[in-house]
Amino acid sequence: MVRTDDIQIFVAVVEQNGFSAAGKLLNISPAVASASVKRLEQALNAQLLVRTTRSLYLTQAGEQYLVHAKVALNAIHHGEHAVAL
Repeated sequence: MVRTDDIQIFVAVVEQNGFSAAGKLLNISPAVASASVKRLEQALNAQLLVRTTRSLYLTQAGEQYLVHAKVALNAIHHGEHAVAL
């Protein structure tokens, strides 16, 4: 099962171009961010990111998933806002 927080962390890692920057943004450690993305990849049975010691980039599956992940997070945000009114 895919967890919403894992999707949020994946998007942050991509947008911040790294686990450290995403961790700072989300107030979590880079190790927690990395574990979250790994859990998401396992749940999807797909590699989303290629990690090297000096770089991080999206796979083709990651590029495709990122579009849907952003839409999903946006829909959740709008749903929460609608309920709060």
